[in-house]
Amino acid sequence: MDHLRQLAARERRAPIYWWLGLMGVTGGFLVAMVHAHSASGAALLAVLLAIAWAAPLVALQSLSAPRRPLRPPPAPGGGTYAEWRQQAHLLGRLLLNYEDVPQLPPDVRRQLREARADLRDTLRAHPLRDDLERVCGRIRAGAIQKMKEWLWLAYRSRIREIVRDYERQVAGGGDEDARRLTFRAAVENSAALMTHYCMPRMLERQRLTCAVDCAWLAATADELRGQPYSPIELAAAFVILWSDFSEPWRPASAIRRVQRYLQEGGEFAFAEPEPPAAAEPAAAPAAAPERPEDGDVVIRNGKRYRRVRVKHSRRHRCSGLRGPSLWEILLSFGQWLRYSLRSWTLYR
Repeated sequence: MDHLRQLAARERRAPIYWWLGLMGVTGGFLVAMVHAHSASGAALLAVLLAIAWAAPLVALQSLSAPRRPLRPPPAPGGGTYAEWRQQAHLLGRLLLNYEDVPQLPPDVRRQLREARADLRDTLRAHPLRDDLERVCGRIRAGAIQKMKEWLWLAYRSRIREIVRDYERQVAGGGDEDARRLTFRAAVENSAALMTHYCMPRMLERQRLTCAVDCAWLAATADELRGQPYSPIELAAAFVILWSDFSEPWRPASAIRRVQRYLQEGGEFAFAEPEPPAAAEPAAAPAAAPERPEDGDVVIRNGKRYRRVRVKHSRRHRCSGLRGPSLWEILLSFGQWLRYSLRSWTLYR
């Protein structure tokens, strides 16, 4: 399987290499033609062509996720200075990636910025190993954990819509093969939708890898059978864990983590806390009984109210699955450069 993947990657890269070679030859001829008339003009043209060809490559490199470490984060009290410094750099890139999540509430965005400022100040102050360990622990237990909880709470309703659609489709029975295909599509759609929410500025091939791994893990995890969550919701939860690229992706550890959360409280670690009980009003006047002849009219406190049914628009229900168009990608080219410069200069 790995050999086939390498062959497929080679097939994708061959046209790119051919295009780069052709453009290099064409640019060389242009520079040579201009050099016959003006040496300074040829040098300026060569610099402009180099910048124009390198900018898309830098932009694509900025959208790719950093290389995951081969080993888990060092244990508290252990690890070398180099390991903790690498972990601090990975956490900085992770905070930058989480800040690009759309519809982020102000309090969570403020926590991410404060964590990034804390990390930047620590790295600039020539820290010791213990300083790096403390700042990494604060960031992981604070801003990153809050971000994962918010991702689960904010988009859990959309994942449950996929669950309801799947249950509606299989409620009528039908062919077993059709049910299997519907279940597979629902799990994959759940994982793919959550990848767009957790990793908005990342290459599509990396999102595809994440969706495939998490969908397969949710569908084949025998340890999570009989739990209150369906594999469709488990796939979305695994995506949230996968988006943390500051640690290696360990499927067995992810299953144990979710299983421990379910055994402890029947909920994920990202579960919504129970709202406090509302205080009862001091002296609420008794509501007048509704008269049957009024129909949709309700009488309260001597005033007449008419029930109004509000229709909620569902036009953007599945907008997260479409992905950006070619025109949107071209318009966001400046955003690519901004993100690449910001990530390269801060945590390199």
